[in-house]
Amino acid sequence: MSLPILRGFTLIVNDDKNLVLEIESLQLPALEEITEDFQPGGGDLQIQVAGLGVKALEAPFKLKSHSPAVTGLFGGPPGVRRTFTGKKFVVDELDGTEHEHAIDMTGRLISITEEEMSGGKASGYDHKIGSILNYSYMADGKVLHRFSFTAGGWMVRGGVPVNEGRRRVLF
Repeated sequence: MSLPILRGFTLIVNDDKNLVLEIESLQLPALEEITEDFQPGGGDLQIQVAGLGVKALEAPFKLKSHSPAVTGLFGGPPGVRRTFTGKKFVVDELDGTEHEHAIDMTGRLISITEEEMSGGKASGYDHKIGSILNYSYMADGKVLHRFSFTAGGWMVRGGVPVNEGRRRVLF
């Protein structure tokens, strides 16, 4: 059992722009399976058929700044993607252990929305990273999940290598 306390986080863009002093929030991509509801003939209960893939990954974040270096990354020509690295530092309240989590993504800045303007308040922009082709989630230096669209899908799931035969045959 642990009681994690978030002690800091940041987002690094293209390995050279650290947003630690501008970032207000960052939501890591949700891993959600695609399912299909199915009610067999004569059955009284509908079931969800799972294992049909994973929904597209998105990572929203908010900046309390007007950073042209970031907003200028919106869109672009087809095929252009950026690297985004999210990091968080967590301390366990129960035993004091420190943990670093990191996520690496290759994707596009697909959405920028200016926050509502209000006098006397700091303002900024809401952003969304999407069209993610590569995704790696690491905790304390261990890869928990790794996905590469161009290399054939899941490479690591739950810390265990997967789909090695499939990638060898198809890619």
